[in-house]
Amino acid sequence: MIVLFTIIVYIIMGVYADFGKLSLTISEFRWQYFLLLIGLTTVGYFIRYIKWDLFLRATGLHLDYKENLFIFFSGLSMIVTPGKLGEIWKSWLIKDISGEELSKTLPVVIMDRVTDIVSLVLLSFLGIFYYRKGISFLIVLSICCIGFYIAIRSQSISGKMKKVLEKKFSKYTTDMQLMHETMNKITEPKIFASLSLLNILAWFFECMGLYYVVIGFGHYIKISLSTFIFSFSSLAGGMSMVPGGIGVAEAGISGLLILNGISPALSVGIALILRLGSFWYGALLGFTVHMIFKKKFMRTKENLGDGVKNV
Repeated sequence: MIVLFTIIVYIIMGVYADFGKLSLTISEFRWQYFLLLIGLTTVGYFIRYIKWDLFLRATGLHLDYKENLFIFFSGLSMIVTPGKLGEIWKSWLIKDISGEELSKTLPVVIMDRVTDIVSLVLLSFLGIFYYRKGISFLIVLSICCIGFYIAIRSQSISGKMKKVLEKKFSKYTTDMQLMHETMNKITEPKIFASLSLLNILAWFFECMGLYYVVIGFGHYIKISLSTFIFSFSSLAGGMSMVPGGIGVAEAGISGLLILNGISPALSVGIALILRLGSFWYGALLGFTVHMIFKKKFMRTKENLGDGVKNV
């Protein structure tokens, strides 16, 4: 279904850009820059893996690094889901591999996504003057992130929310208590701020990918513009809840490039190449890692608990 949807979206983009002009434009792309894009994207993924691992360690969960790499990169296959919500699957992978309770790892998956949003919002603000109409969108997201963080950190607010949920779902009281405690640990200001900053660096590498794709077509834009376009379009795609942001992210990238003087055919070409070397590369990488290594790391119930140490 996602494949069919993607094909339809890309056909529409091709019609808009004129297939003849688009194919000619892409034929002029210097593919050595695509390899650079893959490299930058990969570096960004490894930095985000470090953030993921540090989040887990903050909960007292120390997985074997090979197992954790498998879990993290397998999770990339879920970026095609709406809002990347499918990455919750990583909690099930941890449970299958180590036996750790979902209630301890789900908060990590949630905060991992929250720091992604925070990082992209901050990067977008760096270039908002390129598209002032987008400031309302960023302000709303900022307010939501701040409100969420305050609610989690406030013992009064989070405590009341926990009590309400415990009354409605009494059989999950122990799980909700563990989730609440874990959330408190990983949202400590020092931990949350430092990992958000680390995440900004990770996403900046992908923003640089756009910068070099444009150069690969023989054109030039400022790094501040490439940072804004990639970050803002990624946010728009994620918030749209369209699977993988497909169509929305590409439209955002090409539309903002057009607003800044790039022709439609070139803008669409840039968007397609960029998404191929970032989004689709990530999804394929995740799927490949999972299929190749799942037999090695997915253990039987008798072996659960061998790969984890709680401190």
